[in-house]
Order: sequence, then structure tokens, then C-alpha cells
Amino acid sequence: MAGLRRFQYIGKDYSDIIEDCVARIKEAYPDKWNDFYEDSAGMMLIEVFAYVADLLLFYLERQANETYLPTATERQNLLNMCKLVGYRVSNARPAEAGLLFTLRQPHARDISIPEGTVVESAGGIAFETSQETRIPSGSSEATCGAVEGETFDERIGYSTGAAGQEFYLPRAAVIEIIAVNVDGMAWAAVDSLADQDGSERAFMADIDAFGRARIMFGDGMNGRIPETDAEISAVYRIGGGTRGNVAANTINSMRGIVTDETGERVSVSVTNPSPASGGAGPESIERIRMWAPRYFEAQNRCVTQADYETVAMTFQDPNAGAIAKARAVVRERSGEANVIRYYVLAYAEDPGRLALASQSLKDALLKHVNERKMFTDWIEIEDGAWRTVDIRGTLRLTPGVPDETAVSRAKKALQSLVNAETQRMGGKLRISDVYSALDNVEGVESVELETPAATVSADTNEVLLLGDVEFAIESGSGDGTNT
Repeated sequence: MAGLRRFQYIGKDYSDIIEDCVARIKEAYPDKWNDFYEDSAGMMLIEVFAYVADLLLFYLERQANETYLPTATERQNLLNMCKLVGYRVSNARPAEAGLLFTLRQPHARDISIPEGTVVESAGGIAFETSQETRIPSGSSEATCGAVEGETFDERIGYSTGAAGQEFYLPRAAVIEIIAVNVDGMAWAAVDSLADQDGSERAFMADIDAFGRARIMFGDGMNGRIPETDAEISAVYRIGGGTRGNVAANTINSMRGIVTDETGERVSVSVTNPSPASGGAGPESIERIRMWAPRYFEAQNRCVTQADYETVAMTFQDPNAGAIAKARAVVRERSGEANVIRYYVLAYAEDPGRLALASQSLKDALLKHVNERKMFTDWIEIEDGAWRTVDIRGTLRLTPGVPDETAVSRAKKALQSLVNAETQRMGGKLRISDVYSALDNVEGVESVELETPAATVSADTNEVLLLGDVEFAIESGSGDGTNT
């Protein structure tokens, strides 16, 4: 047994397991088992064992990968790990639209359209008016803002009087929990029940990877327990995502009826003269992997330059949105204070693009940072910028590969390399990375770039994004140009 060959645990696929089993049998039973033909009963048993072992090892490896932030692929596992370090993952954001309500002809009395009136797009996507709107007597139109999604006020259960009760909201795609009431009395939302004493009327809310929301109450020591048989109800909104960025003049129907001051029914039409905007999906897995560890390292306080950038990049406001890119620069040092200048950008409507941050977002960020900065630091916030990088060159393709297919793959590779998620403010686009991305495209034999000719460096307040992409094609099927 001293010379017995051991399993190679690194080679865990089906064929390696068969080879290891055969080698072990040959050394352990050289005179008793020497029938290793493909159609033998012994090989059948080995192959069955190899199949089962390969399957089990696959699942064990997947489970191991899902326990680490850099290798996890299941969104719920990432959310669970973020909870351990206190990192709050951004939820989906709803789109906003401007509405125009119109009458066929002016009415003799004022017409009121209540706040929360539901209107729908041609595709059935619901929006709610964000304020009460009045069409004055003698007028035929009025404008109003609307937010994608719907609000529900529903009973979610009754208290059993037990500690640590949990209730699930009946609908998925939850983007906001507005209120939770116990027997009609509003309880306060908190980030952690561990900070509450036993008398506090508080609850925690948790939204999973599928948009399903869970409401959690205390145990009598950390957070109050709802009284036995108390009715638990919740007011919440569902919706969010890029689907709400509907085109102009597609919101064209209303739910319910509209009346004037006397209760007389009035026919009102609605539309959105401009496209809806601002809808965005939940925080991407790549962004979570990048910023959750840095958030834990910063410990929710700003000391170093990296801390300032991390606190800004992980900031989100339920109304103003989230920061897409931030760069903190120590502009001036003195014996009294450091001046920290922020350059910030927000996400644009189109994926992979950026926009200037709104003033409300910058004000919210300033307040957030001021609560965590060093006492002697002074904070300034300015707009960042972005610059597009055009890429032109020649692709030499493997014979038989269609030009359009190769160019499409090359563009996808460049979009993965240069986009709003991957590029950092003040970073570089290395020419070697561009060549590497294109060389790894299936069907591309070689690449020769005209533009850029060298590594491109961004200014301190800039982010580099992908511009126009144009390739000349050299392949066995002929020469041509594809843009």
C-alpha cells in the first residue's frame, strides 16, 4: 500500500475520477481485477461511481464558492454577506414622468385629480401622480409629475405575541416600505433592532434578491413585541427598474373616474409629452463585490482619502438616488483644516452611461459626509465629467467567421472593458487591456489598432467611457469595413 496512488483532488471532473479509480484498483488488486474494457460490468460500476462523485463535487465546489464575496454568483448570497458587514445594497429605482391632463373643452367647475391617481402606459406599466392636480374652471389642461409603481395598504397578519415575529408582504418587486402599522399605530423603521430597548415600537425591513419583503419585530429586549392578536398592516410600493423608462406619449390611460367639485363625472385624457426617466435596476453584482469590502474597511467614517470615496460611492438616498462615480481630492492643507473636494457623477438613463448629479443628490451627499468626516475637514462637492474614447482598427478573422458576428463579439468585449461600472474617475484605459480584450474574442486571430495609439489617462475629475467603435475586417471571406 506504500506506493498506492492517491486521488488528485484538483482534477475533479468525470474522466479524472475514472482514471484515479482504475489506477487505484490496479495497484490494490493487481491479480484480482484486470477487466477494464468499456463494455465490462466493472467499468460500468466505475463510471456510475464517477458520475455520482463528479456531481457531488460540482455542488460542493459551488457551495464553497457561494460563501465568498469574490466568487459568489447567487444574488441572495451576496446580500446575506453584505448584511454581515452592514453594507446596504441599492434597491431598484422607479422612473419619473411628467403628465399632461387634458379636457375636450373647458369645464365650468374646478376638477381635482387626487395625489396617487394611477395612470398606465400602453404596455400596462403603472404610474402614480406625485401630488394633487387641479384643472381650474375655464381651463382645459394641467400638468403633474408621476412616479412609476403602485402603492398598496394591506393587512399582512396578526401578532401571536411571540418574540421575533416575521411577516412577509404578499407582493414581490417591493421598492419601498412606507409604513407598518400595529392596530392602526405606526411603528418606526430602524436599521437594527439591536440598538432598540424593549419598549421601542420599531421594526426592521428586509428585501431579498427577488424583491420580496420581510417585516421583523423585536423580542421584548431589543424592540417591542406587538400585542397578541394585534393587526399588522403595511403601506408599501412595488415597481422600479428600467422598464419604467417608457417613451413619450405612451402613458395614455387612467384607472378610476375623475369628478368635478360637485361629484359630476368628467372625461379626462392623459399623456406624457416627454419620455419617462430615472428608472434603474438594483445594484449590480460587480458593484457589490467592489464596494462592500471597502465599506467595511472604512467603518462608516471618513479619515483617509479612500474612506471619503468609499462613503460617497456607497451612499444612496431614497429620493435623490445614488452616486455612480466619486473622486475625493485634498485640495488644500493648512494648520486648521483640510479642504476635501468631491467630484461626483450619477447614472444616466442608458446603461453604461453617466449624467451630472442633481443638486438634491449633492446636498444629500454633503449632509451624509459631514456626519462622518473629521472635525477639521471642510467638504466641497462639484460636478465630474466624462470623456469618450473612440476605438478604430483592423481585425484579422479566422476563415469562415462572419464579419458581423466577429464585430458584434468585439464590441461586447470592449463594452465589458470600458463602461460606467468598470471605469474609475481619474483612471486609465491601458492599450494593453484593449488588445487583450480583442485578442480573446472568439474568431479573432489578430488585432491592429489605429486609435487609441497609446494608453489614455483621464483627468482627476473625468471618467473614460466607450465612444465610437469601427473595425476594418481582414478574413478569408473577403475584406470590408464594419462600424
